[in-house]
Formats: sequence, C-alpha cells, structure tokens
Amino acid sequence: MMKKLNLYAAASAAFLMAAAPAGASQASGVTSGPARPTLPSREEYPDAGQAFGMVWHDESYGGAPALSFMVPETDNRLWTMGCEKLENGSVRIAHMILATPKEVVAEDQFGFTIRVDDKPSIGILARMLPAQIEGEDYPTPQFFLPNNHALFPALARGNRAFVNLNGNRFSIHLKGSGEALVGFLRACR
Repeated sequence: MMKKLNLYAAASAAFLMAAAPAGASQASGVTSGPARPTLPSREEYPDAGQAFGMVWHDESYGGAPALSFMVPETDNRLWTMGCEKLENGSVRIAHMILATPKEVVAEDQFGFTIRVDDKPSIGILARMLPAQIEGEDYPTPQFFLPNNHALFPALARGNRAFVNLNGNRFSIHLKGSGEALVGFLRACR
C-alpha cells in the first residue's frame, strides 16, 4: 500500500509540474542567473598575518620597486612582489609567497586561486622555485603576472584575500594595500 501511495505522489507531482504555466516559478523571490559566491569562512581560511602584525608595505627604493605583505622593520614576509622590465619594454610583476602548498615539491608547476572578498576566484599558475632564505635555498611558490592583471585592482579595492595554495588555505587582510599597490605599480612603469 505504501509503495502505491509513493508512486501516486510522484506521478501527481510530475503531472502538476508539467501542467504549471510556463511563467510560474518554483518559489517566490528566487531569481534566475548564477548565484553570487559566498564569503569564505575564517575557519577554513585562517588569517595568516594577524598574529605577526603584518601590513602592506611599498618598499620601492631607487630603481628596485618592491611591495611586501610583511612585519614592519623585519625580514618576516609572507608575499613579495618585484618589478621586472623585459627587453620588449613590457613589465611583469614577479611574486613569491612564503607558504608551502600541500603535496608540491621543488620545480612542480601548479595552479592555485586567490579570491578577494565575495568575488569570483582568480586562477594563477605558479612554480616551486628556489629562494634564498637565511643563506639556504628553499622552494617557494613563484609566479609572474603582467602589470595590468585583474588581481591588482582586486587587491587594491578589497578587504580580504583568500588564498588556496593547493590545499594550504589562508587569508590576508588588504587594509592599506590600495595605496601601497598604487605606489608600487607607478614605480614599475
């Protein structure tokens, strides 16, 4: 008897859906189109700079423009950017993030994402390359972006960046990033 009722209910529901007018919606207040992404949680993306008091700092001196997310007046940096002028006159920004992606070793190439606030994620291709840290070579994620890449205005205008380095997830605040990025990118011209 229960199977017959379930079959009857399913058939009735299918009939009612088919018979509904073309303009009828399933629920009031539902809009069509892609859903807006939600803001990731701090539990999933812990704040990587808060405990150390990291800030965005334009370190552009003379002919060597540089920008870092760092602890002021120390060598403790999480993300550094440097300017590279190419022979053809174009400029690219070299990035190094001092965090270890999961299951990635030296020379590996891998994709990762940076999401600013509730905007769509920006995909980036990086490679694990050696960096001199306290006299030792350590593989770190490094990548290059053109100086007009969509990541820069997103970082300059946002409140928080959510980074997913192949499963190593963290977030960083963007307070002060706008002014620092503008100064850095101007020096990179």
